[in-house]
Amino acid sequence: MKIRTGFVSNSSSSSFVIETKYLTDLQIFMIKHHIKFAKVFSEINPELQFDCGDLDGWGITEKDGVLSGFTVMDNFSMRGFLQQIGVPIAFFDSDN
Repeated sequence: MKIRTGFVSNSSSSSFVIETKYLTDLQIFMIKHHIKFAKVFSEINPELQFDCGDLDGWGITEKDGVLSGFTVMDNFSMRGFLQQIGVPIAFFDSDN
């Protein structure tokens, strides 16, 4: 997976792409519903801090064996969440 973070004037954007063959069905479901699961993880372990807020700017899509996400505001630690649900770090990269 590649996580890309960039800046345009005052705005920021982030995106990721990962082939679903590297994910379990449960991981795919959890990524698609990341806010709900992040809240549960934070309740179970208060040391986990996911900034869920009231709005979720991540758009998650699955097509042709690829799961991808995009946000115009980096308002949720998707990298931290992916690590929390057991996606091996070898499958993604980050510029930050």
